[in-house]
Amino acid sequence: MRVVLDLQGSQTESRYRGIGRYSISLAQAIVRQAGNHEIFVVLNSRLDDSVVDLLQTFSALIPEENIRIFDVPTPLAEDRKENWWRNRAAEKIREDFIQRIKPDVVLVTSLFEGFSDNAVTSIGAYCNDKNTAVVLYDLIPYLNPAHYLPTQLHEEYYDRKIRSLQSAGLLLAISDASRQEVIKALGVEPDKVINISAAIDEKFGQDCQPRGDLGELFQQLGISRKMVLYVPGGFDKRKNFEGLIKAYSLLDAGTRENHQLVIASRLDNYQRDQLNRARIESGLNADELVLTGYLKDSDLTSLYSEATLFVFPSTHEGFGLPILEAMTCGAPVIGSNATSIPEVIGLPDALFDPASPSSIAEQMQCVLSDPVYQQRLREHGAIQAKKFSWDDCAKKAILALEDFARRLKSPSVPDDPETLLRAIAEIPYTENGPTEGDLGAIAECIAFNLPPNRARELLLDVSVIVHSDARSGIQRVVRSLLLELLSHPPENIVVRPIYFYKGAYRYANEFALKITDQPIYRGGDYVVEFHQGDTYLALDLLAHLTTELQGIYSILRRRGIRLYFLVYDLLLIQHPEWWPRGTGQAFDEWLTSICEVATGLMCISNSVAAEVREWLEKNPPKHKKIPAIHSFHLGADVENSVPTRGMPDNASDVFETLAIRKTFLTVGTLEPRKGHAQMLAAFDQLWQRGIDVNFVIVGKCGWLVDDMVKKIRSHAELNRRLFWLEGISDEYLEKIYASSDCLIAASEGEGFGLPLIEAAQHKKPIIVRDIPVFREVAQNHAFYFSGTTPENLALAIDGWLGLCEQGLVPSSEHMSWLTWKQSAALLKEKLFPEQKVL
Repeated sequence: MRVVLDLQGSQTESRYRGIGRYSISLAQAIVRQAGNHEIFVVLNSRLDDSVVDLLQTFSALIPEENIRIFDVPTPLAEDRKENWWRNRAAEKIREDFIQRIKPDVVLVTSLFEGFSDNAVTSIGAYCNDKNTAVVLYDLIPYLNPAHYLPTQLHEEYYDRKIRSLQSAGLLLAISDASRQEVIKALGVEPDKVINISAAIDEKFGQDCQPRGDLGELFQQLGISRKMVLYVPGGFDKRKNFEGLIKAYSLLDAGTRENHQLVIASRLDNYQRDQLNRARIESGLNADELVLTGYLKDSDLTSLYSEATLFVFPSTHEGFGLPILEAMTCGAPVIGSNATSIPEVIGLPDALFDPASPSSIAEQMQCVLSDPVYQQRLREHGAIQAKKFSWDDCAKKAILALEDFARRLKSPSVPDDPETLLRAIAEIPYTENGPTEGDLGAIAECIAFNLPPNRARELLLDVSVIVHSDARSGIQRVVRSLLLELLSHPPENIVVRPIYFYKGAYRYANEFALKITDQPIYRGGDYVVEFHQGDTYLALDLLAHLTTELQGIYSILRRRGIRLYFLVYDLLLIQHPEWWPRGTGQAFDEWLTSICEVATGLMCISNSVAAEVREWLEKNPPKHKKIPAIHSFHLGADVENSVPTRGMPDNASDVFETLAIRKTFLTVGTLEPRKGHAQMLAAFDQLWQRGIDVNFVIVGKCGWLVDDMVKKIRSHAELNRRLFWLEGISDEYLEKIYASSDCLIAASEGEGFGLPLIEAAQHKKPIIVRDIPVFREVAQNHAFYFSGTTPENLALAIDGWLGLCEQGLVPSSEHMSWLTWKQSAALLKEKLFPEQKVL
């Protein structure tokens, strides 16, 4: 059975209420209990604040290709009559999108959405989708229209939703009270309504463990005495705030003196004013009522755990999740004798009449004055809460859906997009629409929602190297991985290099043609057409484009494009003093920005991955969960990295000089972290002591090294025993390796350490600084040194020379390393885990 879950209920403002918690928890449990059933999740791209989090949550549970995102024209909020035509079109577009997934059943976790946002839900507005089931929470507005449907727009909106509800083939009620309510109020056939109940997340109970000193939290919230706690899960009349506040004022003075009434809920200024007005009218002092505002779960569980009493005075609920939360965390619980609340509390003695403040007060006073009764309620709550589990809810839901699917005929789904266009054209025009903009937006939405008429693409961002190849270490990696991925793409994936230019991404076809002559790259650098299911990978470091790309990344992620970024190291954050002023800050802003949208970060070593995890623990994303962090090793076969060619005229003279005496080589751009100053000073000491060796520096001049560069250029040993080869070709470097006796890697910080492997390929011994990443790469195949003074390194080199005479220096001959083909294969495994990469 193929089940499609419409999770817009976890995307709107409902996600801050019980409906949102219910929607996502039920969906996760259905996935866990699905067995051989195929589960798809559908999200609305226009409810953008939530898409990234939900993508990350469910991509860990189901294949990401089973998470489908649809687009609709906006604005859609039905509290504005000018959105009427657009909303009717959006209903048809959404139904068409869902039915094209060819579900056996569709489950809408929250139908009553979209009055004040861009959610869109319907049943039968376009397709003959009798295969749709709906989670039923309650019919509170239907039963109390005077309060909940104050305007004609409210009435029209709710009436449409009720008609959709009646068109559903199956209703999954969250309580027996809700089930009976819909049967009696709407005359729905009893066998079409199944009670699947509700629960709370198991982690919620784990969070209830003692947190130690809560003084700081309580001081921040204004809690200074024992708590009588209410967590309403929303704000409206049925939550009975005024009745509770009045009841609290009826408690005896001694009880109130030792307690505070604490209401933990998301409140706007108007709602806050209303509650404070009710407090004043009831004669309570300002410190007797605490309004916490919105609390994260860990703080909320602390309040539950510390509450002397939890009271739930609501007059009408579909279920009442806060009751279970409170009981799970050990709070004594009392509540209303209305609707679903008695079946959740499960203890008649703990109930009161919500319409009577005196009844509420009597029950509160009874608990607060009797520790034995408090303990009884705690013990009952612990047992009662265990009767509800999401897995049980999901099992009931799946059984109901299976039975529902067996009774269904296949829905009639038009395959031709023109049928959808004709249906939209038949929507009656209004004074507010459609405009030309609406028609253009609809065309774009339909194009986005339809499956692309091409294979999925792996889009490799080479925005730096496509403009200028500086032949740096990073760009060698970009060049090498790009070549391998172009030559050996993942199965059924087309690899396309892209670059950012003047506000848009373009295919780097002209650049690709320089590397490979495949026909796909002919036709110029036109604008990229991103489609859901594509994968973006930033090979280049793009910190200089953070401001321009941040918004684009957000849009791409919300539209179902997986975003990955190569992370070479965190040195710019760890040691900003090693770079020009402002560079470290720019890198920090880039890393912070990409972590808000990234599907995953691809680190070039385990050491870098560990550093990234540590950084993210201290700097978690503000709007999403921490992205996946992967690591892989780089390749080191120069012949497969598009090597440069060319030899200088004096190359033979250099080789003759190097052959005279032992030659030590260091490879890397001249910059503060690389240790060139320490190395040069160490060799000065060796030369002064009569140790006759060569020191060869290969690397371009970088930054913040002016004094050292002057010293090298004016050095007495330059071109005698000291050589600086700037910007040489890969061909020349290969011969320099062959002519050297030992590589020195003195860098104080690296992401990987390619020169170590290049030296090992030439079977050259290695002297390296003892840092974690060099240990990871070289293991026991190198001679390690510590310290930052010239003496530290000079002694190490002298010691190495002594071992060399005895034939005891560590050999690099058997150091493990990867080819670029192997490195790219590891990268593909991380990007496409569903594929078996050969």
